[in-house]
Amino acid sequence: MSRRSRLAHRTTLRLGSAAVFVALSAAALPASAAPCDMSTGDILYIAGPDSMINVLRNVAASLWSEDVKIFYKGYPSCLGIQNLVNNEPTTPDPAEIGTLAAHQVSFWPVDPDVEELCELPFDDLDPDEPEIIPDIVLSDVFATTCADFPNGLGTVADFQGPVLGFGFIVHPDSPAVSISAEAAYLVYGFGAESNVVAPWTDPLTILHRDENSGAENVFAKTIGLDVTKFAGMSLNSTGTLVTQVASATGADVNTTIGGANVGIIDSRRGEIRALAYQHYDQTCGYYPDSSLDAFDKRNIRDGHYPIWGAIHIYTRVDEAGIPINAGANRFINLTLGTDEIEGLDPIALEATSNLIPQCAMTVARTEDGGPLSSSLPPRPCGCYFESLTGGTDCEACMSSAECPAEAPECSYGYCEP
Repeated sequence: MSRRSRLAHRTTLRLGSAAVFVALSAAALPASAAPCDMSTGDILYIAGPDSMINVLRNVAASLWSEDVKIFYKGYPSCLGIQNLVNNEPTTPDPAEIGTLAAHQVSFWPVDPDVEELCELPFDDLDPDEPEIIPDIVLSDVFATTCADFPNGLGTVADFQGPVLGFGFIVHPDSPAVSISAEAAYLVYGFGAESNVVAPWTDPLTILHRDENSGAENVFAKTIGLDVTKFAGMSLNSTGTLVTQVASATGADVNTTIGGANVGIIDSRRGEIRALAYQHYDQTCGYYPDSSLDAFDKRNIRDGHYPIWGAIHIYTRVDEAGIPINAGANRFINLTLGTDEIEGLDPIALEATSNLIPQCAMTVARTEDGGPLSSSLPPRPCGCYFESLTGGTDCEACMSSAECPAEAPECSYGYCEP
């Protein structure tokens, strides 16, 4: 089947009042961008949160020269997984309904720093036609965190991408230094209405996201609290949450607490401060990094700090487990570092984005907040990752023959244990 035919097949109608309203509204608006050129090349439509946008846009720009055209739309994790598993087209974010952004996607031809916009295919004369089915869905959580999927994911496979940590945050002048899992459960389970934990004694300054947030789900799974039961003040923007923590004054400096991913925390150090976290059955708390001032994510990488999740890359695969879309296969291999292309260093891109490449992890898990198991990457990059995030004590090398017995493998220019 030709690419054009596949696109026609993939734009099968899915009726619904929201879709009808969006299409009618879009048809009534002036064109916001040129139609996406999906008539040539290997088309790859990616939908999901922007957790690894820096990696995505650089890979997209590199693949453009191979005639792999990546079009990306910001989209909720769980809704995207549902669309892909059910072979359904994406629908506009509720916030975009009736706006020019409803059908817009981003693409990066050649230059990752130049973002361009185009419109996904839809027919002005047919208000029932929605957007197309994604080839790849990105997600901050496992599919099972979103829904039970009792029949499994069918032909959809999960390729785990870089790891993203999360942390509880306070104002820099807060007296709090750490929080235990038990305390976090009480703070967010009761919202200071009962079972109060000092200094978080004001329901109005116990801040959290909503149940659709990937971050909220990771926190919920980690501390064992139903994501629908969070108490305190629910906010629909992590940026707003972090700003409220940073701008706390007076008594609120002591009582305010929130949570965010470590990328945001690292980018706003000085305005906010991460708390050390002591998990169930641990005897002390740990930061995501080896110290409050480091950026090495060592305690996430070795399992001491458990509040983290992988960025999942979902796509359809054949019986051998190979992505059906050749562009998807290339994208995944480049992102995971199993393929190479001149000028692209995904490990460096992830390090500068406060993400942890899978090759730098020594632990893994099969569900959000679940038990950890040891992981041995086929080509480890922990030392190289540390060299990019503040320095490493590992020995530099050109070959394994130069490496000592305790770190015998030369990988990415360093002797790895």
